[in-house]
Amino acid sequence: MTQPSQQAAPAEKPGASGRAIDVSFIVAAYNAAPFIEAAVRSALAQQDVRVEVIVVDDASRDDTAARVATLAEADDRVRVLRRSSNGGPSAARNMGIEAARGAWLAVLDGDDLVTADRSARLLALAAATSADIVADNFARMDAAGRPLGTYMLAGDPGIYAVSVDAPAFVRGNALFDKHARLGAIKPMIRTDMLRRLGLRYREDLHNGEDYVLLLEALLASARFVVSGEPLYLYRVHAGSISWRIGLDRLARLEQVHASLDLSRASTELTSAVEHYVGCLA
Repeated sequence: MTQPSQQAAPAEKPGASGRAIDVSFIVAAYNAAPFIEAAVRSALAQQDVRVEVIVVDDASRDDTAARVATLAEADDRVRVLRRSSNGGPSAARNMGIEAARGAWLAVLDGDDLVTADRSARLLALAAATSADIVADNFARMDAAGRPLGTYMLAGDPGIYAVSVDAPAFVRGNALFDKHARLGAIKPMIRTDMLRRLGLRYREDLHNGEDYVLLLEALLASARFVVSGEPLYLYRVHAGSISWRIGLDRLARLEQVHASLDLSRASTELTSAVEHYVGCLA
């Protein structure tokens, strides 16, 4: 008697176990087709950490969304969301934040990469310091991936960490100040803290949005620790999100500082804000 043929059961996609997610990578992507697959794969390659990767396609005019959809078909840790109109990186990241299921949020631009041990190292740093926000140094690379050195922190790029309060953070972000080192930081943020404080990216800002969000968190007493290890790989090219800047955007940053309630701020913080605004003039 002929036995009925049996089809092999489909392989379980990675991430299908339903276990709690440690880190949600939020990837804002606009016309990022040349780099987006490498960015997503670097997030998926995180060691000893359960991740999801949420790519928000900001109404790209290339095949960014299609490329991510192909990755999502193969790995259900990848989710692709699409905006109907281009709203800039803040709007895209906020959409990703609302959909995130991880205990931590990690910002990753669609043209950048992260090292395989980044999440585990930063989570260990957060656990050791009770931090609500952790970040690391940048290793810069050109469009082809060739190294260009580190960026953010001066001196030894080895393992060290510093706590950053609001005055230090403002001083470390002063645009066009040669001593500033925190301007383009890509943080990992505790999800419950961000939601408890009701903080989101300012959607009227297309530059400096990371700075404003983190400053608001620090003013609400969040604990922020920065590692000197270069675990985030920043790609320098003409379309890089983090370096699109213009006079109108500088004016908006100045307005943001004017709107801050500094009535109870320390003299040190007030002085730092005045210095920042002076750098915009």
